[in-house]
Amino acid sequence: MRGEFINEYQKLNSEEQKTFRRWLWANTVVGAILLAGLIALALKVPGDESAATAQHATMHKQAKPAPEGASVLPSRSHSDTRLR
Repeated sequence: MRGEFINEYQKLNSEEQKTFRRWLWANTVVGAILLAGLIALALKVPGDESAATAQHATMHKQAKPAPEGASVLPSRSHSDTRLR
């Protein structure tokens, strides 16, 4: 099968060979970029925190817990209650 591809490539004129090499090079570059992205995603370990994640965690640590017996739901005002 490999010999068939080489044979077909050699049958092309020089302009078509040049176009094919450019197409092949462009696909190689795109593939390398995608591979780098996949490797970067694979190397991100679950325990690794970015600056944004660390800041989010710090904000939650500083938040004061609700007093005992307090509802975590927003209170309804009189205008919100409707007769059913």
